[in-house]
Amino acid sequence: MTPARRSGPVLHLQQLTVRYPGAERNTLDGLNLRLQAGERLALVGPSGCGKSTVARAVLQLLPQGSHCGGALELCGQDPRRLRRGALRQLRGEAVGLVFQDPMTRLNPLLSIGEHLADTLAEHRPAWRRHQVRLRAEMLLERVGIRADRFGSYPHEFSGGMRQRLAIALAMALEPALVIADEPTTSLDVAVAGQVMA
Repeated sequence: MTPARRSGPVLHLQQLTVRYPGAERNTLDGLNLRLQAGERLALVGPSGCGKSTVARAVLQLLPQGSHCGGALELCGQDPRRLRRGALRQLRGEAVGLVFQDPMTRLNPLLSIGEHLADTLAEHRPAWRRHQVRLRAEMLLERVGIRADRFGSYPHEFSGGMRQRLAIALAMALEPALVIADEPTTSLDVAVAGQVMA
């Protein structure tokens, strides 16, 4: 059973704590939450309160030397106990991530279609090229980017369009969980509502 298809909570945190290297206090101190498949949760708070730290802790993207304590279960597994390959697979198959600034995560030498196609081909090696292309085009359309823009490059898009691409990439493998760090920041109100629906 793939992580994205299991029953039980998708994410379970119990008394989660995070302390960054050199910090005197925990950035997160005793966070509890349980998220089932199909549920939505928004973490709301002022800048610097630890919202992004939650995402980094769940995905084990914390800086080296950070301490992450408490119970952490992502699709039935504790990512802190996984080897690099298994953690990479869990991140790719079970969790989609939308970063605040998508341009820092996009390769300027790849078209937007190649970004999606590469992700799909890596995780769905049995798919034929036309299947990968069709899925990539469907993902673009789903976030409001015309399929005929498949060959366009990230620098040809506005910040909002790049954010849509980041959302399409996060949804590409139909993960059990999508973590979005301020996903609507660059989007206009109408598109933000459509994407979050």
